[in-house]
Amino acid sequence: MTWRPGGIDAAVEQWRLVPDGELIVTPSSRLLPVTHHGRPAMLKVPLVHEEALGGQLLAAWDGAGCAAVFAGDDHAIVLERATGGRDLASLTRAGDDLGAVAILCSVLDTLHAAIPTPAPTDAGDVIAELPTLRRWFRELLADDASALGTLLGDPASAAFLERGRELAGRLLDTTMPADVVVLHGDLHHLNVLEFAPGDWRAIDPKGIVGHRAFDATALFSNPDPATARNPRLFAERVGLVSRSLGLSRTELLEWVVARSALSAVWSLQDGLLDDARATVEVGRLAEDGLR
Repeated sequence: MTWRPGGIDAAVEQWRLVPDGELIVTPSSRLLPVTHHGRPAMLKVPLVHEEALGGQLLAAWDGAGCAAVFAGDDHAIVLERATGGRDLASLTRAGDDLGAVAILCSVLDTLHAAIPTPAPTDAGDVIAELPTLRRWFRELLADDASALGTLLGDPASAAFLERGRELAGRLLDTTMPADVVVLHGDLHHLNVLEFAPGDWRAIDPKGIVGHRAFDATALFSNPDPATARNPRLFAERVGLVSRSLGLSRTELLEWVVARSALSAVWSLQDGLLDDARATVEVGRLAEDGLR
């Protein structure tokens, strides 16, 4: 059966929600602050199937390292609403980016351990629907991907995309089963919120199955270009992440290169040349660290 989006009014009635704020509309979801049996909550109605799968993954994680799900079905979910008022970018702005990165690593550890391998029966259906990391990289692995680098008017950037394409293929081909977990897919400073003082948890998972190191790569491009492209801070982040997650510097940096090339291709496909250039710069920092 073809998946179709649900409706805000139907979900409010179904779960007896009380609206508690203005409707928020994004390209992929509609969100409405509500209360659910007196608890602050957020009604999320996905507009695309990928977002619906992310909601089902949150339910499977059952509040371990992420927002709890109070109610839900294939078309909408009612999420615990963060009331701490901060995301991890606030720590970076306050001068404690390494503190933010340490929290990101702690959240990742919790998420990666939340669903055992193989997945239990109640989570198995969700996991079976999640894309693999190889599928996630399909735009970069396409034969014409590196040609997009010519749009930047910089031969070095086109060469970086080709190196990233080759490296991504090798990393995917050599991934060991022991390193495969259910990935958040987009864990960075803006996707970890303070639900209560000191209680930092993730929101908005993409949901992918693949090498655990991939989940440690999105943070390197965040929360802003100036932070991401600071060579000293980049090196400090690499050291902290590799120690915290038990990854070698080499495997972490290689996945950052691959992720940067993939993100640059996505940006080029969307006509976002400045974003692509910024992402390539992060990837080159990772390449410098591999030398």
